[in-house]
Amino acid sequence: MQLVLDTPGTIVTHKDGAFRIQGKKGGRTFGPGKLDSIAITANVQLSAGAIQLAIRNGIPILFFDYIGKAQARLWSPYFESIATLRRQQVHFAESTEATQWMIDLFLLKTEAQMAHLKYLKGRKVATGIGATVAKMKVESRNFENFRGALLEEVRQHMMGVEGGIARLYWPAVSSALPRTFRFKKRTRRPAKDYFNAAINYAYGMLYSVVEGGLFAAGLDPHLGLLHADEHRKPTLAFDMIEPFRPWADQVVSRACVQGQMQPGFFAKNQYGFFLNKHGKAFLIPAFNDFLRQRVTYLQQEATVKNHIYFLAARLAQRIRATAGE
Repeated sequence: MQLVLDTPGTIVTHKDGAFRIQGKKGGRTFGPGKLDSIAITANVQLSAGAIQLAIRNGIPILFFDYIGKAQARLWSPYFESIATLRRQQVHFAESTEATQWMIDLFLLKTEAQMAHLKYLKGRKVATGIGATVAKMKVESRNFENFRGALLEEVRQHMMGVEGGIARLYWPAVSSALPRTFRFKKRTRRPAKDYFNAAINYAYGMLYSVVEGGLFAAGLDPHLGLLHADEHRKPTLAFDMIEPFRPWADQVVSRACVQGQMQPGFFAKNQYGFFLNKHGKAFLIPAFNDFLRQRVTYLQQEATVKNHIYFLAARLAQRIRATAGE
């Protein structure tokens, strides 16, 4: 499970080979074998012993800001990828194989978006979703035009196709939501409505899982394919998250449809909307439950989190195969 520390003043220490969590209301102990990661969303004190225990057991410590964006990650200094794979990753990014890989990711994303809309189609308030799905399917065929080109040559064209699909997808999602959670357009940071605020936070959590999968596969998250290199940005995670975004969308939309998401989960400042403490207390466990769900994906049954890791491993295998190993 993911241990979430969201109470200011919490102290995390190491005692008898376990994590000791001490707060105002008492203490708890967690063995490292029970934890996949530690997420910190408040001002928390970590002892050096607790950090070393996490590193020895391969447990990443993730720091998030108030809107759910990953800010930092504590991890072993011994990068799991050998230099050969990193060099191969660079060469792969400059080949047509990278274009084909990104096309496959975008096609998977579109399939997941259409599956999400089909889930929402049963809502009485939803209209025209069947026609929207058909249009998205037609639009996605335009990706095939770029398979033989280098990403540098077709990057903007591919993102244009992806943007066209998004302009069909998001209005359809909004139309199926309860009126309180409908939105005019997709807004990032800052979010301009409740739904986008929740989606932004869910994506922040998803980014960390994707980045962890890339690390586990021995890949460098900062060597992106479609997304151009940015200083201190894990651009490969920006690429790899694409097919899984609609899964996070459905976590949030389902909570809205089922009446679990409440307006009281959000706060507003001069910039926009964001999740408050109550919203985080709801969405973080819901997202973690989602990661543990077993689903069939690419003809394989596993948990959602494992599917993310498996896809990262497939990318590493494809990079090696392209290099002739």
